Amino acid sequence: MKRNKTKYPSIFTYETKKGKRYYVRRKFTLNGKQTEASASGLKTLAEARQALAEIENKIANGDYDPRKNMTVDDYWQIYSENRIKTGRWAPDTIATKMSWYKYHFHKQFGRTLLKDIKRTKYEAYVSSMLKNYSRTSVIQISALFESMLTDAVINDYIDKNPILRIYIGKSDIPTKKKRLSLEDFRIWDKCAREILSSYDYTMVRLTYFGLRRSEVLGVKFGSLSLVDGRFKIFLDESRTSRRPEGGRMKTKTSERYVLVDEETTELLQKAMILSRQIAKETNRILGQGDFIFVDTGMKIKNHKGNPIGYSHIAYAFRKVSDKTNIYVTPHTMRHFFATQGQIAGVPVEHMAAALGHSTSYMTQKYTHIKDEVASEVTDSFLRAIK
Repeated sequence: MKRNKTKYPSIFTYETKKGKRYYVRRKFTLNGKQTEASASGLKTLAEARQALAEIENKIANGDYDPRKNMTVDDYWQIYSENRIKTGRWAPDTIATKMSWYKYHFHKQFGRTLLKDIKRTKYEAYVSSMLKNYSRTSVIQISALFESMLTDAVINDYIDKNPILRIYIGKSDIPTKKKRLSLEDFRIWDKCAREILSSYDYTMVRLTYFGLRRSEVLGVKFGSLSLVDGRFKIFLDESRTSRRPEGGRMKTKTSERYVLVDEETTELLQKAMILSRQIAKETNRILGQGDFIFVDTGMKIKNHKGNPIGYSHIAYAFRKVSDKTNIYVTPHTMRHFFATQGQIAGVPVEHMAAALGHSTSYMTQKYTHIKDEVASEVTDSFLRAIK
């Protein structure tokens, strides 16, 4: 179709069966690239000039910039894919974050433009969440949305984060108890020794030293080395329900050394002997790269000799908790380990390192410091609980 120039810049005419029509085309630069906006089928010059004026106005306001017209769902796609691609979210973290977004933000805000999110509306939504969730849970869930919007600001999709430092009130839903008193710990531990097998107690006892459940299951034969009669464990792999075959730790900074006491060392030595015996019965020979804890086959025979299931430790904890009426989880033990260590005077940065929250703990240049920190934290913790 031939378009004819007019004396007006960016306005053209062309012929149709119904007569002359006007066409508007305005070229401009967007995010460093040449692009254009157009309108056609205009019957009069006045319509064409009005259409051009509207295009000029949109260019001035940045309305053609896709970054300024991004919906929450669209940006979630960009944000989550980037977190996954760069390895900032471990597989289990991905599942949690995706679930939070789907159930808490997709329906409420998914189709909303980033630039149209209103602080008052979001604050009202947060208040409604407090009716069904504890304040701690709401803070964690809201932090995901806030983090995504902060990322959008950094990448120039919006000018400012509209929900930054949003007020989160109180909730009548209690937070799950994560604190464990020393007295309750001693009662719980005494019961665990009595009713659990030595094999199961070994797994449970490892959580006393700040290990996550997934980290206990990820301990391999090659992870252990004897230091003055005690095992030093190098934690560099974890196993979860979504990663039963193992994989990287929750974060890179989770990799660390943990030094256990003589009793736990003896328990681990017995556990390794039993594991090799179980594996041998299934015609397997366990090597340095194999996980220590294996299924005994007592519940499902064809599982015998395989790496033990993720739910096994939780079952052991539940068994003791039901018997003592003291509700404890592996994560409770991480809190207990941190609390008792701080009571014993362990520096906060050393405790953070022992829990896998510090990169300095794993700096390869300072192996001797890592060992000293592991020893200090463990010994201080043991003094506190004894």
